[in-house]
Amino acid sequence: MRIAVVDSSPLINLTHLNLATKLSLFFDVVFVPTAVQREVNRKARFRYRLNNLYERSIFRRCSVADDWNKKLLMDELDEGEAEALTQGPERSAQFFIADEERAREIGRNKGLRPVGTVRLLARLSLEGQASEPKALVRKLRRDLSFRISDRVVEEAIALASEPI
Repeated sequence: MRIAVVDSSPLINLTHLNLATKLSLFFDVVFVPTAVQREVNRKARFRYRLNNLYERSIFRRCSVADDWNKKLLMDELDEGEAEALTQGPERSAQFFIADEERAREIGRNKGLRPVGTVRLLARLSLEGQASEPKALVRKLRRDLSFRISDRVVEEAIALASEPI
């Protein structure tokens, strides 16, 4: 079983592009930690969209069991990232869906395979499930002030042929 835990930024980005449900092409389960749920619910109309994801797809709510580990991670990360990284091992996840470089590094050190928004967009595009990734990134930059360097976009697109 392919299990992932998601941070708020990729979840918001993919939902905004109406591509969040496409994660079922790569994962059997995507856990959404409580702190991530709180973060995404602050966005207008996102609570309704998140509830739809829970009803119709692979997304599942989860809460952290090891609060101490989460608090230690919060010295370096925001609460959503810290909780997602704590949840990964607790839920036997192999993947960590996140964009923040430091969080991805810590996830890698915890044995999780980090996957970012643009890598997912590039792979979905390659599989004919999404439009051209650079156009999607432009939309995210315009609509959500998505910050990512052109170099990182190019690197993610170059990795698209590798399975997630």
